[in-house]
Amino acid sequence: MRTFFLMLTMISLGGMIACSKSSDQPKTAELQPTPITSSSPAPSFPALAQATPAQTSENRSPKTDEVADAVARVFANAVNLDQNHPSPFLVGDFNGDGSQDIAVITKANGEALGDINNELSNWTLEDPKEIPIPGTPAANQLTRAKAVKVDKSDVLLAIIHGVGPQGWRNREARQTYLLKNAVGTGAEVQSAAALRRSSPKQNLPPLRGDAIAEAINGRRGLLFWTGASYAWAPQ
Repeated sequence: MRTFFLMLTMISLGGMIACSKSSDQPKTAELQPTPITSSSPAPSFPALAQATPAQTSENRSPKTDEVADAVARVFANAVNLDQNHPSPFLVGDFNGDGSQDIAVITKANGEALGDINNELSNWTLEDPKEIPIPGTPAANQLTRAKAVKVDKSDVLLAIIHGVGPQGWRNREARQTYLLKNAVGTGAEVQSAAALRRSSPKQNLPPLRGDAIAEAINGRRGLLFWTGASYAWAPQ
């Protein structure tokens, strides 16, 4: 009996020693998901630079040589930039399409009068004083404007309608006009909004875009786009 209790004691001690050793063994770490990190920060992409009006070619102040080049591109040798005027060109959105146009004072080339007066030329030849103002009885008569003939000594206002953001500088800008009896004094570009604020409605023609305010033969008036032609409205 004593021997039996001695054996039980030894078995118990052995179990305790085994448990003690197992508790001293390092536990195996459970696998844990490890987040993926990068040693370098994520790349950042700068926002696209927005062009300011001063950066766009449409809003740059015209230079004399590029204006002369535009006239030569469109009118070949039919007319040339006339630099005898203090301000030989004006820019504005005359036809109201959001693209910048240019009006240039030019001299007719005497050797190209046949091309200038040709109805099949690439430009439209007009006298704004012969174009009826929309909304007037004359405009409702649907009569054809008188034919215009340019002489050697004539000074003409050439207008180039712009295309897209480049405006009149765009080489695709080909809608052009040669205007006789349209070069005056004190010419300045005025927006339609400004004219509506400052002028009585009854004296203001229907405007689609900017107008050129000037004096012709001593009388002030507006040169403006009707939607198909350029007309003159005395003020």
